[in-house]
Amino acid sequence: MSTRAILATLLGLMLIASACTTSDADPTSENDPSSDTSQRVENESLEPPRGLSDDELGEMEALLALYIEERGSSQAIDAIELMTLSEDPAYAPFLIDLLRLGNSTILLGPLTEGLQLFSGLEPQGTSNENFIQYGSWLQGAGIDPAPGYRDFKLALYERPDDEFVALLDSVESDAVLALIHWGGVPRGGIPELNDQERVSAAEADWMTPDELVLGVEIDGEAVAYPLRILARHELANDTLGGIPISVVFCTLCRTGLTFDRRVQGEVLDFQTSGLLTKSNKIMVDVQTDTLWRHLEGVGFGGQFDGVELVQYPTITTTWADWLREHPGTETLTFPEPIFFDDPERPPIAYDYTPGTAYQSYYENPGVWFPILDTPDTFPLKSEVLGVAIEDDAIAIEITSLLDGPARWFVVGDTQILVVPTAAGARVYDSTTITFTGSSGDVVPDVVMDDIDVGDLEQLVAEQSFWFAWFSRYANTTTWPVSG
Repeated sequence: MSTRAILATLLGLMLIASACTTSDADPTSENDPSSDTSQRVENESLEPPRGLSDDELGEMEALLALYIEERGSSQAIDAIELMTLSEDPAYAPFLIDLLRLGNSTILLGPLTEGLQLFSGLEPQGTSNENFIQYGSWLQGAGIDPAPGYRDFKLALYERPDDEFVALLDSVESDAVLALIHWGGVPRGGIPELNDQERVSAAEADWMTPDELVLGVEIDGEAVAYPLRILARHELANDTLGGIPISVVFCTLCRTGLTFDRRVQGEVLDFQTSGLLTKSNKIMVDVQTDTLWRHLEGVGFGGQFDGVELVQYPTITTTWADWLREHPGTETLTFPEPIFFDDPERPPIAYDYTPGTAYQSYYENPGVWFPILDTPDTFPLKSEVLGVAIEDDAIAIEITSLLDGPARWFVVGDTQILVVPTAAGARVYDSTTITFTGSSGDVVPDVVMDDIDVGDLEQLVAEQSFWFAWFSRYANTTTWPVSG
């Protein structure tokens, strides 16, 4: 959809507004007088939102349309003041998107004034700090955006990349749409690897024993994907054991997962969409433009909406540990610099030194994008091993496992065996084995000596930052148990 078409739609809402009796109508039931904001959003105030008159609503929508067309701060300020005047939190998603893409320090004061009113949270200082704070508040607020939000967001997000318009419009729920943010790059702006050349371990003399890798083995074929490479490219479309796969690493939540690329008879090629939700990357496939949540491996917009990708176990460990377990492993070669048609534009040549990618982010306890409010059971960026089985889940702090013995846990009705690696753990279904004690106990060496893990089913587990695991499994149990 072009900007002109979107603007026409926005301006057309003025005519719709004149037919409505209240600005608080739910977008899915505009003629239902019971669908007001006080029912959509739990408000601490006993008084319902003031709302906007038909004239005020039409004026606000026209101002937003002019702002997007002309990029004039004065129109945006006037529109923000009207949204704040409404006292309706359903306008908070508009303000948060303007914080992210408004590109004007002049807007910071009016935006934070409105968001402070809607959320009750004091402003933090910089535009990005407020974007993180209020965007995180929105994650758990359960707000349905006010009418007109979708067209506003599509027009605004055409600025960084016009391909965002169709991608975002494929997301059916406005509430879900409000939780999607620009990650700072256009579609494909983090270049994925496609069938990257691999070499044997003997040829990979650049690998160091302690550097981290994501290890994947399918049907006896093993490959180590160095984090020094995946942290730069985030996604590798490959074929392993005859299976087309994608190994996807989200740098923001430090999670590497492996997906089967075969979906309903098609082999998909994935790339970075340039969009995020809850500080987790959103993938997009080249064949159908379906958006995929990385942490869930589920499509949520486009042809494969609601489809779940098959996953394979992915192990986080060191090169030495993986090589010891898989002496016949291969690993990736360094990608060549990326050249452009424009001779004035220098090529992209990444620094693949271990630990350099996102170094400042990993050394800082804070986040760069909004996340769901997370309990302090562990620090936000504490790495956990997450295992989910049906409706039950457990998060095990990685530092409590490393350099330690194997332990057994019970997740729902399933008993699992957790065998630490040098930087993570392997997880197996151990329901056929009888352990003594209670969940979380050490498996004695004498017992482990009698266990052949090759006879056990290896389970898909996830190693990620605590905030990322909690964003999907809020009822997770944790280990060690605090207190």
